[in-house]
Amino acid sequence: MDGKTMLAYVIDKERSGAVKEVAVPEPGDHDVLIKVMAAGLCGTDAHIYQGEYYSEFPLVPGHEFAGIVAQTGKAVKRFTEGQRVVADPNIFCEKCHFCKQNVQNFCQDFQAVGVTRDGAFAEYVVVPEGCVFEIGAMSFTTGALVEPLSCVVYGQLRARPQLGDNVLIYGAGPIGLLHLQLAKRNGASFAAVVDVKAERLELAQKLGADRVLLSGSGLDDELRQEFPLGFHLVIDTSGVPKVVENAVAHVKNAGSLLIFGVCPPDAKINVSPYEIYKRDLKIIGSFALKKTFQPTINLIENQLIDVAVIVGEQIKLSQLPEQMEKFVAGKTAMKTVVTF
Repeated sequence: MDGKTMLAYVIDKERSGAVKEVAVPEPGDHDVLIKVMAAGLCGTDAHIYQGEYYSEFPLVPGHEFAGIVAQTGKAVKRFTEGQRVVADPNIFCEKCHFCKQNVQNFCQDFQAVGVTRDGAFAEYVVVPEGCVFEIGAMSFTTGALVEPLSCVVYGQLRARPQLGDNVLIYGAGPIGLLHLQLAKRNGASFAAVVDVKAERLELAQKLGADRVLLSGSGLDDELRQEFPLGFHLVIDTSGVPKVVENAVAHVKNAGSLLIFGVCPPDAKINVSPYEIYKRDLKIIGSFALKKTFQPTINLIENQLIDVAVIVGEQIKLSQLPEQMEKFVAGKTAMKTVVTF
């Protein structure tokens, strides 16, 4: 691909992105060049676009993607041109203090496709061989959703509901709906879902929610009346600090709160340490993912989780600048997927 060019969506500074012609990246000896066929738009991409992340510009974002192997480096052994693949965007050194203890998501030399290096909102992307997974006949749009579900899988491995538990999920967006499905698969006997949009709650019901509640001023009282003992596991996917703060009151004694949504870095919440002590509560974080791509592919291939249901719009790369603005303004429906 030496000397060839491609189209890519490039963020050159805060709140400034455009589709441009750039050079096709060259794979190193241990890399795979992937022709991108589908790429999902994520909340992280919006944070990067708004300058709220640690990414440096110029940058081609996009870390949820699927495609076809176009070229392999000299030392690549497990992939050949033409294979249908997805890739874990997280690149771990496997040499540092944390990697050696199997805590790779805190790798001290961490890199991420579409975050610290150019990503998949482009016709081609380069990824290390160790991050690539074959997907067989899986559709490319579905393949682009392996990454967000992989994050959800990691989160529930961190705070797994026990058989028969009841679960409360704040947020019925794409991530909340994946958490709902996985919680039921993991053994939750009852799942309640909260959201500000009635149409999303209708979808949650279709996917197995036992109770849906529209968010509003009376929500906390409604939850206390219906569920006075609280929930074994409460999952926040909203990323709204006040929601996280209020969620603590609805965790059952000896229960867990999983903070999955990304709150602003400088946000603070008021939580009583005495309450955490007295009620034996667990507050659990979940950052990115760690070696959960293959289990996630297995879940999708065996039709145990419906990821297609979270797709809202499919657009072309040329539409991405406008779609990014709509996404940041909260005017998009569910998950946007760019197709090539």
